[in-house]
Amino acid sequence: MSPRLSALGSLLVVMLIWGNGFVAAKLALLEVPPLLFALLRFGLASALLVPLAQARGGLALLPRPLPLGTLALMGLTGITLTFVTINFALTLTSASSAAMIQGAGPAITAGLAIVFLGERFSRNRALGIGTSALGVALIVLAANLGTGAGTSLLGDLLMLSGTVSWAVYTILSKGLKATSRLAVTTYSTVFGTLLLVPLAAYDLAIRPPATISPISWLAVLYVGAGSSALGYVLWNRALRALDASQVMNFLNLIPVLGVASAALILGEAPLPVQLFGSALVLAGVWWSSHDPAPRPAPIRE
Repeated sequence: MSPRLSALGSLLVVMLIWGNGFVAAKLALLEVPPLLFALLRFGLASALLVPLAQARGGLALLPRPLPLGTLALMGLTGITLTFVTINFALTLTSASSAAMIQGAGPAITAGLAIVFLGERFSRNRALGIGTSALGVALIVLAANLGTGAGTSLLGDLLMLSGTVSWAVYTILSKGLKATSRLAVTTYSTVFGTLLLVPLAAYDLAIRPPATISPISWLAVLYVGAGSSALGYVLWNRALRALDASQVMNFLNLIPVLGVASAALILGEAPLPVQLFGSALVLAGVWWSSHDPAPRPAPIRE
């Protein structure tokens, strides 16, 4: 098999893993408190990623002086804040609604990059960001119609907050773009996991789970080892063989697969207006990502 076909296959597997992650998290959160679930997920991910990073060179992969402040801030935004809000969101809203809202992540990131990084403002980007914002507004406001599958306005707003937090993490990571992606992801994940420890301890003290079924443990294993560890490894394998823009376009599959898996596994039926909003989100992401720009410098593994 050619490297290109292997990369495309890896990407499809990653999209399936990430698209189904909302359903797995929703199932686990029926029994596991949200803060404890976040710690279990990223504790497992850290346990898998750290040995992999150490085998590739460990801290030697990072520039000097060590960017500990940036990595800690990335851990706070991309792990702690993102998944605390997302986990609470999934206790209040549907997995399909969460997947559709997260689909706006690339467009939100593009908007933040214009404001904070001075990236070029163009008609395509403006059209894309505006279209995605309209789509998210339709998805969130549909929660007030009262006929969706377990949706709520508060849950959708929390999901939007988590998506914005992840976009901030992505902007921060651009400051380390010439650094090993494996090292950046691993050590920011470790920082974020450490910040989750006191929160999870509080969660466990005030609402200890009566029981955690094998299904919930499998869901924790899925999102920890699959979404947060294996998914990253396969994602970087694809980046070695394909242009970054090609790889990023595959992210558009996540809300589609997330809605499909929520319908098949959880029986969630999104409203037509939410599906229309999701289509607007995808269109906005497509417009904002198809903006002529200089090819970025290669990122070493």
